[in-house]
Amino acid sequence: MIDNIITVLSSAGITAAPSSEADPSRADTVPGLVQLVDPVVDSNLWPLNLPADAPGTNGVYSLAGQSSIEVDGYRLGRVDTYVLSLRAKAFDPLRGMTTQMIERVAEQSGIEAWEITDAATDYEYDQRQYRAHFELQATSLAMAAPALPAAFVHPVQAVTTSNELGTMNVRQTVTEHIAVVLVAEQAEIETQRRAISAALLGLENPADAVAPLEYAGGQRVAVSGSHVYWRELYSYDRMIRS
Repeated sequence: MIDNIITVLSSAGITAAPSSEADPSRADTVPGLVQLVDPVVDSNLWPLNLPADAPGTNGVYSLAGQSSIEVDGYRLGRVDTYVLSLRAKAFDPLRGMTTQMIERVAEQSGIEAWEITDAATDYEYDQRQYRAHFELQATSLAMAAPALPAAFVHPVQAVTTSNELGTMNVRQTVTEHIAVVLVAEQAEIETQRRAISAALLGLENPADAVAPLEYAGGQRVAVSGSHVYWRELYSYDRMIRS
């Protein structure tokens, strides 16, 4: 049934994959960071340390930490935390850079979700520079070819009835529960939930199902930047016998 669900979702325009194939290590968010910040500092951006000949207006960044977005034990997304410092010789240019940085993050959308989680300003007396510091978080999908909307699919649990045939033979109905973890932009989450429901309700698995796929509930499991992770639960019945 997992393969059938993935095929149907893919046909509906949703990038779908088994949760077991999720791999957060695939992501590289540095190019996205550079794309965000370069226009703010006229491409004078460096990792970790500034060179001795850096111009007065510049930026420097470092990776401060990484964590995962985990659902049912599967790591479906990764959150990279960066510390970014913008520098300028005068305060007014720095204020303009700060405003521009905030606006660029707010306008950003796509397969990486960026957000500013902390900010501060200070003055560096030795270098005689004003500085604006940002804590930035980037959330990426744990997919080989990420695209939104996306869905990760995995089995959750199986519940069975008692044996119907007594002690000599076995016949039981097993209800299989399958999670479909939808990842979409906040503005699109309800539309994509309806699209998944339209695609999956009534889906049958001719191999062993005795009842079609039906909806069993859902809930939001994570929000990171503009991305929402929503776990939908579907179930179907199959028969086992001996």
